[in-house]
Amino acid sequence: MGGSRAEALSHGECLDLLEGAGVGRVVYTKHAMPAIDLVGYTMRDGAVIIRSSGDSDLPAALRNAVVAFQADRFSSDLTAGWTVSVVGHATEISDRAELARLSGAALTPWATSPADRFHKITVKLASGTRIGDGR
Repeated sequence: MGGSRAEALSHGECLDLLEGAGVGRVVYTKHAMPAIDLVGYTMRDGAVIIRSSGDSDLPAALRNAVVAFQADRFSSDLTAGWTVSVVGHATEISDRAELARLSGAALTPWATSPADRFHKITVKLASGTRIGDGR
């Protein structure tokens, strides 16, 4: 990466950077093995909100589970950017008013369906690294 200096990020800086990314990876357990899925997300009150397909294995795997989540952004020449990882407790969002608000949110660039589920990851730990002017 051409001599770019790496800078460790604080918990708050990590959450701030996650505010604008939009696509990340959720890491969970599937059949007693680690699994990673690319998901659309948004941030609300310091928590990661993801949308998952209702007909996939993801909703059941995330229900009341401890999961990891990662997002990053880098310049095309890889000389500047950031990566953030968080760990937290995932729960399915069931509040009707919240679901109505989230259903209208563009949480993913992919096709959506009425069967989609929304999950909240309450962040307990956050760590990250920035290189160059990766703001």
